[in-house]
Amino acid sequence: MKSVRSREFAVPFLQRLIEVDTCNPPGNEHKLSLLLQEVLRELGISSTITIVEQGRSNLEAVIAGSGNRKLMFCGHLDTVSPWSAAAGSYPPHGAVIEGGRMYGRGTSDMKSGLAAMLLAAASLHQDGFRLAGDLVFLATAGEEVDSCGARLYADQNSLPELDGIVIGEPTGSRVAVGHKGALWLRISLFGRSAHGSMPQLGLNAVEGMMEIISLLHRHALEWQATDPVLGSSSLSVNKITGGVQTNVVPDSCTIDVDIRTVPPQEHGPLLREIENKLQEIRQRHADYRYQVEQLLDRSVVYTDPGQRLITTALEIAAQQRRQGQAGGPGEEAEVHAARDVTPIQGVPYYTDGSVLHDNGRLPVLIYGPGDHRLAHQPDEWVDIDAYLESIDFYRELAIRFLGRTDD
Repeated sequence: MKSVRSREFAVPFLQRLIEVDTCNPPGNEHKLSLLLQEVLRELGISSTITIVEQGRSNLEAVIAGSGNRKLMFCGHLDTVSPWSAAAGSYPPHGAVIEGGRMYGRGTSDMKSGLAAMLLAAASLHQDGFRLAGDLVFLATAGEEVDSCGARLYADQNSLPELDGIVIGEPTGSRVAVGHKGALWLRISLFGRSAHGSMPQLGLNAVEGMMEIISLLHRHALEWQATDPVLGSSSLSVNKITGGVQTNVVPDSCTIDVDIRTVPPQEHGPLLREIENKLQEIRQRHADYRYQVEQLLDRSVVYTDPGQRLITTALEIAAQQRRQGQAGGPGEEAEVHAARDVTPIQGVPYYTDGSVLHDNGRLPVLIYGPGDHRLAHQPDEWVDIDAYLESIDFYRELAIRFLGRTDD
């Protein structure tokens, strides 16, 4: 069998992953779990599929070592919805290759990272390489919506047994040490309907919601925080629904609020502060009622750059960059140089690391060949050379972090 790290094996393998539609909703990740299990079986590697719900599953494979240390490679199986034919030039699940790029939904976010981590782990088995610790490969369902797969894994397994987690989300082949927290709220305000010609007889929920939105933005300025790596906290109202028709005073209005947090902010106290502010409005307008629902709660992920997992990753990334630059001043060297503008960084999106980092105890590295700016966009693509290089990156990371039996 060809080396799983070879272009001849790795590129068609990624194409197969892109061709499987795992757009979430509904996900249908089980189809991809079965494909990965088939490939692993052909390579002589056993794996376990755990059903999350109908048509959805996680897959786990372990490259067993001889010691007690454990490193996890984690990536998600699902993608966001496909782009329309009018929005893009390439079919979302066509896995078309052109100009050194592969186009398709999930090429950057994050089937390229998922494929690279699996092939890195499989290459160690294929080459008969014996690690001094266990390498766990986990492919999860549902990260794009609710992390249902990661949550199930966390409920059924002992996270403290792990010594580190690598998340293969797109970072442009840069080392990232964390991401902001995400708190999504749905706030509903209930008033009283009336005829549009007699608004004084009603209680306008849409106009009342305008006061709440203004209050939220003022309050966000009060608690805004900035982290040198992760950036600044933020609040944005991204969805609003309310009203029946033009001549009816609306008796309800609902907004969805996206709050992103950085240390030292904590979601529990922040939520209580917001509810206290809403009570102030209620005191001024006693007839209003409000309801706050928590749609999503993802904690901040941040790993000290001095942690061994991060320092090892930085060493490998620097070596790969030097090797690329050694090729001369051509386009390839320029691409390598561009990938490491910022040695230590955070990423703007959240990951399954929020669920799996054992309340911040576990070091988390975020590293992947895709470009996060292409995620969720039409004509999403990944640089094929970057994808192939990431396989070597993950492989070397596992060897150095876990060690060899002859070390």
